[in-house]
Amino acid sequence: MAKAKSDIATIAAVAQLLGVVVAVAALFFAREVFIPLALGLLLSFLLSPIVDRLHRWGVPNIAAVVATAVLAFLFLAGLFSLLGRELTTLVGQLPEYRHELIDKARGFAGLTGGVGGSLDELAEDVSEAIEEGTELEPGEANDAEDPNAEQASSPTLFQKWTDRLLPEPLTNEKPDNDGSSLKRPLYVKTVQPNAPLASWATTAGTVLGPLATAGLVSVFALFLLIYRDDLRDRIIAVVSHGDYVTTTEAMNEAGQRISRYLIAQTMINTVYGILLAVGLSLIGALMTDDGFPNAVLWGVLAIFLRYIPYLGPTAAAIFPSAIALAVFPGYSVFLTVVVLIATMELICNNIVEPWLYGSSTGISAIAVITAAVFWGWLWGPVGLLLSTPLTVCLVVAGRYVPSFRILTTLLGEDVQIKPGMRFYQRLLAGDELRASELLREHIESQGFPATCDDVIVPALKRIRLDQDADHLNEADANRLFALAGGLIADCKSMTGDPADEADASSDDAPRLPTMIGCTSHHFSETLVLNLLRIGGVGTFHLDVIDDDVMPDDAGRIITDQDPPMVVIAVLPKGGFPQTRYLCQAIRDEGYTGPIIVSALGRFKNYDRLFVGLRKAGATYMTTSFTQTQNKIESLFRRHARSAPIAPSVAAAEPSP
Repeated sequence: MAKAKSDIATIAAVAQLLGVVVAVAALFFAREVFIPLALGLLLSFLLSPIVDRLHRWGVPNIAAVVATAVLAFLFLAGLFSLLGRELTTLVGQLPEYRHELIDKARGFAGLTGGVGGSLDELAEDVSEAIEEGTELEPGEANDAEDPNAEQASSPTLFQKWTDRLLPEPLTNEKPDNDGSSLKRPLYVKTVQPNAPLASWATTAGTVLGPLATAGLVSVFALFLLIYRDDLRDRIIAVVSHGDYVTTTEAMNEAGQRISRYLIAQTMINTVYGILLAVGLSLIGALMTDDGFPNAVLWGVLAIFLRYIPYLGPTAAAIFPSAIALAVFPGYSVFLTVVVLIATMELICNNIVEPWLYGSSTGISAIAVITAAVFWGWLWGPVGLLLSTPLTVCLVVAGRYVPSFRILTTLLGEDVQIKPGMRFYQRLLAGDELRASELLREHIESQGFPATCDDVIVPALKRIRLDQDADHLNEADANRLFALAGGLIADCKSMTGDPADEADASSDDAPRLPTMIGCTSHHFSETLVLNLLRIGGVGTFHLDVIDDDVMPDDAGRIITDQDPPMVVIAVLPKGGFPQTRYLCQAIRDEGYTGPIIVSALGRFKNYDRLFVGLRKAGATYMTTSFTQTQNKIESLFRRHARSAPIAPSVAAAEPSP
């Protein structure tokens, strides 16, 4: 039976892997359809808050969509017009910057030591080539003699001897294609120019391709906005399989996360671009005579490029920095631009983005990088733009669909590992320092009782479970229990001031009640009693009977000491038959006080277990450390109210 289950699990894993491969292949080969659809979906997420706001103001749905689309079109048209005008101006000014580039190359060459000579010569050659290219006409450039040709045509000593031994036939004609110069090439191929119609078709295909994609994106976005409610109902009906609650919550979460991310990203990029353009203009006005060239262009480019994770901000910083280095003499303007961009990036990345984004995406930083690489490989530059929204959808699907839960674990911002399992991992690795830090942080934030229930007790139970399943041998389990015991002992200093606890133990020891603790069936339960002892500092004392004492002997010890109450620790799995026998032995010896059975865990058959323990003599049954500690403290308060008031230990001082 176990082998059959293993085979089924293997077949299921292979089927899932094949499904992933087929899905990736479909996304790659059908990208001409999926890319416009994804861009349209992204645009609809960005515009849907505006459409919803207009619809709430009483504007009909279609009119709200059309008005939003017109505003978006006008905004983008204005931006692209401004971008085209600035690019045209920049292209016309580029030839004016070549002299400054040559000077910068020569200056850099002078700072590079031995390599400087080569770089300096290279800069001079480039300068001379540029100057000669501008002075010579095309015909003159072709007629210029090649100095290497004359050198190559002069015979060597070996050629002279061979010519004397084997003289060539006398002829006055020289071959036309001997390869001796550019005028006499070895091979000539005539290339016919493209026909006007073919050239026009090529240009039209280059221009119309992006326009067709933009048209498809616009059509998809409009239809998604107009029929968003109808599409939502259809998707829920197809995907839900009757679970409408989970499907609706998943779609709402994905839509809200993507919309918040896009709105926040648009706000940040717009403000960043405006500040960059203003900053570059101020630098040009204060530090140069002619101003910084095309400052508006670099601001607009920054707005669009910053939508691309990681690569976009880098490209947005390189362009103005390169212009500052190429246009202006010296390095003061360049360094000022670099400082401006670095300051804006630091403020944006460390203050503004965490404040605006918050948990809008729900994906980790490494997931953003991985997604950018994957979607960029799959869909190119458009994949870089869509990487974060698509990854958000995958993470949200993993939250609600069990088959995709691995995506949430790998890509999600919060790792779905409970504190107890993280503490157990530190114990397995032998990392006592990290385990102690985890306990200290959890105690400071949640308190000692919650730390016992959420961190320490689950780790102890996991050690027992792995030992019973033969994942841990006895030596490893004992090592982990010893390590956990040392960390539990250190918890005494984490819960408060050790000096105050020492004063309480020395001065108030006679006045604090003392109870007795017992283990049911395993020595690890002694660690639970130690936790109760630490939690009861200042309230009660706990004496522990060794786990190797027989139940009858334990009953006699308890009867002889007659404590106000007895607590029996049970760390499942198992232990309830031994606990019932111990309770019966204690009652048979004549003890009449309350017996608390602290069974730490969740039990489906709680009522049946409690009835069995009550028949054996137990008074109460608790299922958590916090519940056990609260029960002990309440019983001690009840015992203190019912007991007679003891005389004061210290005599009152006479009044002056």
